[in-house]
Amino acid sequence: MICVQGTFDPFTQSELDHIRKLKKENGDVYVFLNDRKAVLSSEERGALIRKALSPFAHLHFVQKAGYGEDITDEETEKEVRSGYFRKAAAGTKTALIEKRCYLHEIVFANCKPKRAEHSLRVADTCVRLAQAWHMDTDQAWCAGMLHDVTKALSDEEGRKIISIYKKEWESLSPKVWHSFTASIWLKQNMDFHDQKILNAISHHTLGDARSRLAKILYIADKIEPGRGYDTTYHMALAEKDLDAAMELVRKEGEEYRKERTLKE
Repeated sequence: MICVQGTFDPFTQSELDHIRKLKKENGDVYVFLNDRKAVLSSEERGALIRKALSPFAHLHFVQKAGYGEDITDEETEKEVRSGYFRKAAAGTKTALIEKRCYLHEIVFANCKPKRAEHSLRVADTCVRLAQAWHMDTDQAWCAGMLHDVTKALSDEEGRKIISIYKKEWESLSPKVWHSFTASIWLKQNMDFHDQKILNAISHHTLGDARSRLAKILYIADKIEPGRGYDTTYHMALAEKDLDAAMELVRKEGEEYRKERTLKE
């Protein structure tokens, strides 16, 4: 028998592999949480560990701070909290997505501070509009949080993704690529496959949204309170007529871009 401990925020595949190796060498392994500060509560981390250990005999989780070798893989845990859920322990990825774990950490890890703060405001605006339309507020919040997750990619990085998965977009401005590259990033790294949310994110830049969630995200992205102008009318209109609100923000966007072009 051997005892190990860790922060497990969250439990990673590398940590699980290490524990399984110890089992082969020592028999039963007892896994404890340590007292380090973590993003997830001990109950949430414990539930994830149980999911990962459940297929294996002789691996036991004890829901309390304990003793033994500290096997915390800090670097990989940080990567998972940054959105690389594929590195989480097998059996836990679905739970991470369903419980919306680490979305705040993912946004701030992959976006510049101002962009991350913008994403928080967009998420809140999406929720308000979803409430007005009696829609799923969790989906709306998640779409708002993740819509700009690849905004910080370089044009070169974005072009590589677009050239493989959305070649017809190569002729478009690199400024809009992130709406599509985000959906690819979310699928490949987080194993995220909520098609309603992915569709909304993919259509939040061009104004070609068709689903109500996509329309809400498109509007929220343009009228969130940090945009620097009074959007009271826009919000009131969006709460009554999404299509009219989309048309309004689209026209205003076109006028703004024309003015900038003339100034330049």
